[in-house]
Amino acid sequence: MKDLTLIEGIEISDEKEDLICYSYDASYAKGSLPELIAWPKSTEEIVKIVKWATNKGLKILPRGAGTGMAGGVIPINSKSIIISLEKMREVLEINQKNFTSIVEPGVINGELQKELMIHELFYPPDPASLDYCTIGGNVATNAGGPRAVKYGVTRNYCLGCEVVLSNGAVLTLGGKTLKRVTGYELKELFIGSEGTLGIISKVILRVLPQPEEVITLLISFDSIDSAGEAVPKIIGSGIVPRTLEFLDSSCLSLIEKNYELGLPTQVEALLLVELDGEITSIKRDGEKIVNIARKLKGETQIATDYYARENLWKARRSISPCILKMQDKEKINIDIVVPLDSLSKTFIKLNQLSNESNIPIISFGHAGDGNIHVNILVEKGNEEEKTRGFELVKKIFEFVVSLGGAISGEHGIGITKKPYINIQLEKKQIELMQAIKRIFDPKGFMNPGKIF
Repeated sequence: MKDLTLIEGIEISDEKEDLICYSYDASYAKGSLPELIAWPKSTEEIVKIVKWATNKGLKILPRGAGTGMAGGVIPINSKSIIISLEKMREVLEINQKNFTSIVEPGVINGELQKELMIHELFYPPDPASLDYCTIGGNVATNAGGPRAVKYGVTRNYCLGCEVVLSNGAVLTLGGKTLKRVTGYELKELFIGSEGTLGIISKVILRVLPQPEEVITLLISFDSIDSAGEAVPKIIGSGIVPRTLEFLDSSCLSLIEKNYELGLPTQVEALLLVELDGEITSIKRDGEKIVNIARKLKGETQIATDYYARENLWKARRSISPCILKMQDKEKINIDIVVPLDSLSKTFIKLNQLSNESNIPIISFGHAGDGNIHVNILVEKGNEEEKTRGFELVKKIFEFVVSLGGAISGEHGIGITKKPYINIQLEKKQIELMQAIKRIFDPKGFMNPGKIF
């Protein structure tokens, strides 16, 4: 790679191989090649790049690790520059007395988790891509993960952030306290804004003490309906699990085909339930869950040691990579959220749509908070089937909204869900959002064409 020094020595490239690599994310979306890629190493360098780019008329796309599933960092205008924050990877502060950490946007989620463990601290948000995704990207998409059912999502842990606007101005929003009521809380607008308002250059995070103990339960069901019923019954019994994950039979077969982890494959669904806290309390809760599962004809296995738990989580996190290995299929990936009392109805509907269309649908996800990842598998190169696949997407979104759910729980809108946003939002809501964008980015330089 040949580095250019167009902006006072900042690392920048126009090599075609770089432009191609940075024109994709983890979604199925395709866009244009940008003109340039820049890798700043400080807020000051971000400001210089932004001022230089806007002076040249280039659109600006902030980017983390590119693990997003909605095409949020894909250029749709060739006259653009991608500002990759992957080299801003410093953990600037870990405060064990205030339970906060200050990080640069390129810090990898999983690496932060490991560093915090040394200090007996814990950062709950844990997307499936935690070994690769960045904290800045997590904030930009309000990422969640399996532990959201008990601990919440990124929004619940982002106390503050530093942002760079399209005119080069730097704002410090929020702070180091849990409570803050001083006018409008502007940092909330940037959480989940997908880079359309500005560039996140620092993040102040809330962290927690490490829980005393963790146990994991694997519950298998012969009926998807029973698995769906179990979720509200578990939470309704007064238990709030650390995680409550769902895998359907297609997921289980796919995982076993690739990894042979010993998962049961002659069942319709699995729930992966994790409890944390004081050992006596979580053992008592574990017994309650076993009894609830038994009444619904579910069979429970308990993994109490670290290696057994990690084996189960390896299974859960391997689903997306397994799907990508399918030689004859390509996936249309969406994440939906439904009320807990509609989980069974949703699983049944997904099976019905799959059978009617003769298109496989693999479903898994965060059953504890109603967030399901739906993978519609269409034949590679079959444009007619792909068209029918996108018709399924529309039907699923309409069904979800009719239940009072949402067309995205943690992936965001980007460009892949942009055509469907009118299913969820009224015209007036979209107009208000567009007005907010114009306030922060009046000339439309920041990640244009995303969300709406």
